[in-house]
Amino acid sequence: MPNPHPYRQAVRGLPAAVGLAAANVLIGRALARNARVQERETDVIRALQARGSPGRDRLARLVSTAADVPASIAHGAVAVAVLWRWTRDPRLAVAPAVALVVETAVYLVAGALVNRDRPGVPRLDRDQPTSSFPSGHQGATVALMVVHLAVARRVANPWLRTAITAACVAYPSTLAWARVHTGLHYPSDVVAGTLNGVAAGLIALDRVGDGSLLGPPPPT
Repeated sequence: MPNPHPYRQAVRGLPAAVGLAAANVLIGRALARNARVQERETDVIRALQARGSPGRDRLARLVSTAADVPASIAHGAVAVAVLWRWTRDPRLAVAPAVALVVETAVYLVAGALVNRDRPGVPRLDRDQPTSSFPSGHQGATVALMVVHLAVARRVANPWLRTAITAACVAYPSTLAWARVHTGLHYPSDVVAGTLNGVAAGLIALDRVGDGSLLGPPPPT
């Protein structure tokens, strides 16, 4: 049954988003102050880079660039258009956009209040002036993938459903490696971004429309 108060339902997602941002600030500040943890994480990055090659470096830059802000916005816009064409339900179609908005808001608040320095290692991609914690690239990508995974459960064709599911798992996993390999993030930044993306995607799916994308798939 459609939700008669979609905007009220969406507003109810605000406490979850605020709580997510607060958790990011607390954890991020603790990590930024812990020199021992940062040293160990830096060792992980150096080990990855030591095993690198020109081909791996190029792949890492390509995957990382594909998750830049303009690309993520375009990705979200295409997802909204596809969902609208498929469902004709504006509340469901807007779920990717809501997921991006929630993740971006959490990222901006946490980044401003944590302001963790980037790892002290060579950069294999262009440097960025923003906080290392949390990873916004990872968060935005995972948020969209969570929505796509929910949509994939509704796809009748098993081959297409499997392909979408595999892509939704493979790309964020590769991106996580790329952001660490290029020296732009500590591993904990990427973990936080992943958790933020999962939470943002679930908030969007649960609080936009009637929540049907989180329910059991229809019989085929």
